[in-house]
Amino acid sequence: MIDLMKYTYIMEPEKIENELEALWQKYKKIIDKKNPSWEEINEARAILFLTGDIYCEQIAVGAIERRLHLLKEKISLIEFFDLIDKNSEKLKELRKDELFAKLEKFYRIIKKYKNKYNEGKYYLDEEKFLKKYEEVNPDKEMKIGYKGKFIKNQK
Repeated sequence: MIDLMKYTYIMEPEKIENELEALWQKYKKIIDKKNPSWEEINEARAILFLTGDIYCEQIAVGAIERRLHLLKEKISLIEFFDLIDKNSEKLKELRKDELFAKLEKFYRIIKKYKNKYNEGKYYLDEEKFLKKYEEVNPDKEMKIGYKGKFIKNQK
């Protein structure tokens, strides 16, 4: 995670992608195990919530937003997302700005990572993670739900 933050700070999209892929593979290895330990499942939990929620939703968005004023053509965060998500014809011109091109690549990497589905209905195989978590959770009165919300089991 430290390297991921470092590469985000210096905005190196390819290295960011490699770090996210390494974390994804580590996470998948744990949740694909037949009997992961409590320590392993909590490592998977840390990867899931740090990358999927905190990194993709807060840190990455902030990293883009803090750089937009440095572009040759100033745009807002919403405009940035909209231009890329709609694959605007304006992108061809904007990509001539090296920083814009890096930010676009970074955003596409984050979006691809955030939208990873392998099984189940939740992103990043969270449904599978939740099942594995419940199997090894020593506190059977406390259940974990989507996006890490704790729920007290009703008797």
